[in-house]
Amino acid sequence: MSAARVDPGSELSSQVTAVARALLARALVIQAARRPPGRASAQAVAAAEVARLLLASPTADVAEFQAAVTAHDRAERGVLDELDRWIAADAGPLARLRDGLALTAEDVALLAVLVAPELDPELERAYAFALDDFTRKRPDVGLLVRLVGGADPEVAARVRARLAWDAPLRRHRLVVVAAGDELAPASHRTVRITDRTLAHLLGDERVDERVALVARPSTPPSTPLVLAPALVTATERALAAPRARLLLAGKPGTGRASLVEAWAAAHGRAAMRIDLAALGEAGAMNPELLALALREVVLRDAVAILEGDELPAELPRRSISVLTDAFDELPGPAVLVLPTRVGWLASPHRDLVELEVPAPSFTQRAQLWRQRLPAAIGDDTVEALASRYAFTAASIAATAHRATAAARVRGADAEIAADEIADAARLQFGSRLGTVAQRIPTGFAWSDLVLPADTTRALREFLTFARRRAFLLEEWGFAAKLPYGRGVSAILAGPPGTGKTMVAQLLAKELGYDLYRVDLSQIVNKYIGETEKNLARIFEEAETSHAVLFFDEADALFAKRTEVRSSNDRYANLEVNYLLQRMETFDGVTLLATNLEQGLDEAFKRRVRFSIQFEVPEADERRRLWQSMFPPQTPLAPDVDWDRLAKTFEMAGGYIKKAAVRAAMLAADAQPRRAITTADLLEAGRHEYREMGRIVAG
Repeated sequence: MSAARVDPGSELSSQVTAVARALLARALVIQAARRPPGRASAQAVAAAEVARLLLASPTADVAEFQAAVTAHDRAERGVLDELDRWIAADAGPLARLRDGLALTAEDVALLAVLVAPELDPELERAYAFALDDFTRKRPDVGLLVRLVGGADPEVAARVRARLAWDAPLRRHRLVVVAAGDELAPASHRTVRITDRTLAHLLGDERVDERVALVARPSTPPSTPLVLAPALVTATERALAAPRARLLLAGKPGTGRASLVEAWAAAHGRAAMRIDLAALGEAGAMNPELLALALREVVLRDAVAILEGDELPAELPRRSISVLTDAFDELPGPAVLVLPTRVGWLASPHRDLVELEVPAPSFTQRAQLWRQRLPAAIGDDTVEALASRYAFTAASIAATAHRATAAARVRGADAEIAADEIADAARLQFGSRLGTVAQRIPTGFAWSDLVLPADTTRALREFLTFARRRAFLLEEWGFAAKLPYGRGVSAILAGPPGTGKTMVAQLLAKELGYDLYRVDLSQIVNKYIGETEKNLARIFEEAETSHAVLFFDEADALFAKRTEVRSSNDRYANLEVNYLLQRMETFDGVTLLATNLEQGLDEAFKRRVRFSIQFEVPEADERRRLWQSMFPPQTPLAPDVDWDRLAKTFEMAGGYIKKAAVRAAMLAADAQPRRAITTADLLEAGRHEYREMGRIVAG
């Protein structure tokens, strides 16, 4: 349609009403020739009134009307030719419909006849006259066949075929045929253009309210896509076919739909996203809703993007049939977006092209972070984020947006802080580990640790590998040397109370991840195979949640395999075997604390990348532990003998912490309340010693 026209429906109105008048004139002339002269309609619509209406003459009479038979035959052909020329020169909705659906001349004429009375209500009386029923203002199948088909039986047969249920006009819900009385002839069923189609032809691009939550027009990406060039080229070639059928399989947020949107925009095409899961519950798709959603695609001659990320793994057979039929019937390119490839789609679509869209690589993630974060963020920070978070493009965009908003609250010119990025990233995890693992708050700083130098060095080495792992694997090519076992794992071995849990909390904080302690009571099951299922669920959730898995008392689950002497031995060994395999394929961070490292299976220990030993602290370390247990605001006597405490009690940090709290309780409960003294600390230490089964001399 012309961009200069103010009323988007005015030119369309003149074109279709001219067609309707000419076709009505021809049909009524033929009808009048078969009716006695001067006879009025059975419903009191006079022939003279219709003659004046169709001839656009206030003085026309029936005689003039009957004399115009040959003239109207010529006029009918002329207005159809004019409509065809107008559509060919126009780029409006009717032109897109005709070209997109490959509509025939009969289809276009039918649309014109059905649209005309909606735009010119006066034509309703002419339709009533043609139907010989004043109560009916919309054409039926029989009248449409007479109007468009005329006196030619072959044309009439083609028109009737274009009104069949599987023809484009009805299949795509552009027109509807009333069900009518089952005993009445099919030719008496009323036909009308749908409200949504009429609104579209008049320039209204709003989505049908019934599918507004299912279908939405998409827009091209606002930033350049960061995808492998080979994937982009393959997608472009696949979509070049007029009726391309493409499956893009990959994790949500990897840019599958954005890739199609970018291609559509580059080729001047619209794109439409349809959420398949919203078409019904538990994958039971509503065929009518799907048809209405796909009508939005047809009206715009758009590329259909059918999103199925939220569909259940097993679809009902009927839903598969509905989806595959609709996928096949779309007149233009159609792309199905799913997490994985599915067997039920390939069979009915032999021309289907299937492409895998991988998660972004380390380099791609760095590019995506750089796109979304302010230029003031340094390259080292961007590289650390790309290594720390194996996010998709959508997650990176959401994280950067949240972090930017948080920084803006602190001030218009405030720079984004690392904690703000970490907090925003944590919101993207969406962990469901809470039912089988307990989230432990992360915290502590290096200054809170009192460990031997070798242990501290091993912990820092663990963190370095975790942070540089993606770079080593992808940029320096170590992925080829490590086909499996790419995860970050460590055994934290040592006596109780030596700080293993505290260290796990510190490591999770340093990595910016949540820490989840696996609850063995929720994992181990007496029924065969259930333990493995629970473990599989934990590892799957941890991979998508960027969570650190912390197995406390790991020797209870990762024990040595034994000689098989009974079925119990065999199934116990199967559990360990499964754990060995799953640990090798797990791509996340795992920490395993044990008080008895020699109880772990040797093959399992070989698969763990780091083994960090925790020893009972020496006297100097115990002195620092005693001093570090008291917050700055805690009142301490100035003469506390730290050296005596360190020499008297050979305890690990966990027991020292308990003794410190007990001593603080004694001082706080005293009357009057006083500072903590050496005597309080000695009494608390002796109490802990007794609980440990040890005796303090003197």
